[in-house]
Amino acid sequence: MIKVFKMINGEEIISKANETSFGYELDSPATIVMQQTPKGMSVGLAPYMPYASGKVTLHRTAIMSEASPDMKMENEYNRIFGSGIEIATHL
Repeated sequence: MIKVFKMINGEEIISKANETSFGYELDSPATIVMQQTPKGMSVGLAPYMPYASGKVTLHRTAIMSEASPDMKMENEYNRIFGSGIEIATHL
């Protein structure tokens, strides 16, 4: 399952996540970054801990909140970091 996390330090992370007894194991995590563009604010994704190998452990005590991403964000994450499969939207 793909989850979005707001950390207690203000960082936001999106990742494939498996819940564990201590928190989550993240696979291909990405930091959500707000960017100023000529058209206004935009959201970008950047690798989270790109120098680490394997899964990243996210401890429950470091998380302020968590949620499921909206479809556009999940599709963008999958396009860049995941399977490449996008969820079709209903018109």
